[in-house]
Amino acid sequence: MIDPKANFRLGFFSQFNILPTVHSCIIIPVKDEEEYIQRTLLSFVNQIDQYGEAIDSNQFEILVLANNCSDNSTDIIKTFQRTYPSLNIYLQEVTFSGKQANIGYVRKALMECAYNRLSNNGGGIIMTTDGDTSVAPDWICQTIAEINSGADAVGGRILFYQDEVECLDQSTLSHFLKDEEYQLLIAELEGKIIGFDFDPVPRHHQHFNGSFAITTDCYARSGGIPQVEYLEDCAFFEKLQTIDAKVRHSNKVKVYTSARFAGRTQIGLSHQLGVWKDLGQQLEDYYVESCASVTNRFEQKKHLLNLWKLKNTVNRRDFFRMLKIAIPEINFENDVYPAFVVARYFGEWHAKMENDMRVSRQALFPPVTIETAIKDLKSKIKEFSDHDFCQTSIL
Repeated sequence: MIDPKANFRLGFFSQFNILPTVHSCIIIPVKDEEEYIQRTLLSFVNQIDQYGEAIDSNQFEILVLANNCSDNSTDIIKTFQRTYPSLNIYLQEVTFSGKQANIGYVRKALMECAYNRLSNNGGGIIMTTDGDTSVAPDWICQTIAEINSGADAVGGRILFYQDEVECLDQSTLSHFLKDEEYQLLIAELEGKIIGFDFDPVPRHHQHFNGSFAITTDCYARSGGIPQVEYLEDCAFFEKLQTIDAKVRHSNKVKVYTSARFAGRTQIGLSHQLGVWKDLGQQLEDYYVESCASVTNRFEQKKHLLNLWKLKNTVNRRDFFRMLKIAIPEINFENDVYPAFVVARYFGEWHAKMENDMRVSRQALFPPVTIETAIKDLKSKIKEFSDHDFCQTSIL
């Protein structure tokens, strides 16, 4: 084992040389995943290209960081390595303690390792999934295809294993499906209102570690994952937005994950499933952001994007005049214009503007029940005649 106190950029996996043919590095943190890890690794055995042909396994490598395992996970991984020697799977066993014993630190360590290894080959794509998750047979090639189409990063569609969905109690499943429908409708509305060229509809709402990929160039530009103990994927996505990274929410990139209640982190999907289970049948107690608030949020962002396009030509007086027309409900401070002028990226400036807009929005649009929000979102989306509801279901 490597001393976890050592600089992980130089220490972890340094005993394994990267093949010169590798351009995709897949990272998998593992902590007590004996129930799932073989299923996870098996999903990489027969990866295919877009034509259904087997892809060359020497084009990718898999870094498995087994941290603080107390079960048979590492034995299963070692047996798998012997069974499938053609796969470039590298295992590192580590015991963390103190501030390092959290998924945020582990994921950051793995991403840094992948970045450094791929940099030795001139760059590439860092991909990540979880130890309880199986990737689709074309996961690698579909991810690469989205990158080749212009994306800097790709969030894949994360679905539950069907056999585990069937084991969920009815109330938990009902809450989960409602939340999925709500989030997917929001993603659809965002795509319609803002109209991202790099992330067009159909799209989804997920940019989480179960299926995420990023180019080494974009990773370097972002400065890497923020140092947080959990929800590092959410923190990283927010950071990517501030540098105008082109994040594609692709329905072609799919993985399947566990629907367990006992997770490996303090906050995450398993935690949310537990919250829904405790909520029971009380749908009327489940409040979310209203359709009116969501629509206002996206329309404000669209207005600011249009203003940003005039960054090099608009003067201070016209800036405030146009801002007042676009967002009349807020009296912005004078320092808004200097922030606009010095900002390098739209996302950087928008993040600062959003602080004021969020306060105003919360006062104008109180939360509503999720049933009401879904009904209103569907009505709002019907204003867009070419809307396709095919992506509003988990099943």
